Amino acid sequence: MTAGQISGSRTPPPERQQELWNTVFGDDYQAMGEPESLDNPGKPLWIYALAGSVAIALVGAVLWAFLAGPLATNTPATTNTAAAKPSTSASASPTKATSSIPRLPRWSGKAAPVTGIVANPSAGITVPRLGGTWQQDQRATVKTTYGFDTRQYVVTGNNSSAQILTGPLPAKLASSFTSEDDLEPVIKQVVLNARKRFFPVGNTVKKIAQQPIKVGQSSGRVIAYALTSGTEKATIVTAAINTGKDVPAIVYMSIPSTSKQLLPDINTVIKQIKVTPTS
Repeated sequence: MTAGQISGSRTPPPERQQELWNTVFGDDYQAMGEPESLDNPGKPLWIYALAGSVAIALVGAVLWAFLAGPLATNTPATTNTAAAKPSTSASASPTKATSSIPRLPRWSGKAAPVTGIVANPSAGITVPRLGGTWQQDQRATVKTTYGFDTRQYVVTGNNSSAQILTGPLPAKLASSFTSEDDLEPVIKQVVLNARKRFFPVGNTVKKIAQQPIKVGQSSGRVIAYALTSGTEKATIVTAAINTGKDVPAIVYMSIPSTSKQLLPDINTVIKQIKVTPTS
């Protein structure tokens, strides 16, 4: 006989256990940890579904309030709107580009008198003949020495002079003429050639004025430069005029800085250029 048989079973039978639980907790008590089943369903499933739906709705409402509702921040949208405003204004009122190079100035002082005209049939223009200290170069070597047909000059120093040259664009510079609407390349080549022939090596120029001109029915352009070299300074003004010929007519003028009283004569010449009828 075993000890269990002597003392008997310490665990009451199942019927006695149920009576004890019912006495303490009541007839409807469900034991803790007892799994739910079809026979022991526990709480209805619709309660859990309802609770889940309410929780999801609450989470959605909170997210909406912070992202798009009254609690959302408007700083990025405000910043983007402010940043867009200057762009809209700029496109509506674009800034008009303006040139920093002014028109030909009207130099102050007393200009030389006009005593006649200097005709240049090969160029198709005439310019005023200036009096006072100006002289007309009558030498037959003008063309070969200066590259132009006519020359007026004033001796201003031992090795310098003011001068006015006229003629058609020299043949060696003819390739610079590609359009009647763009005469600046022509003027640049004329000035470059003059710098090599008439001024010391190493000189530099700076554009100081420019403008289109109208001579009768003909279009043209004039550009002024300030020239500087190691020994002298000068103002160079060159005009190119479309005359209907194969190349433009050129009027080249240079005034040394030591003879600034001659600068008003530039205005006289530019204003009185005339295009002669072609035969």
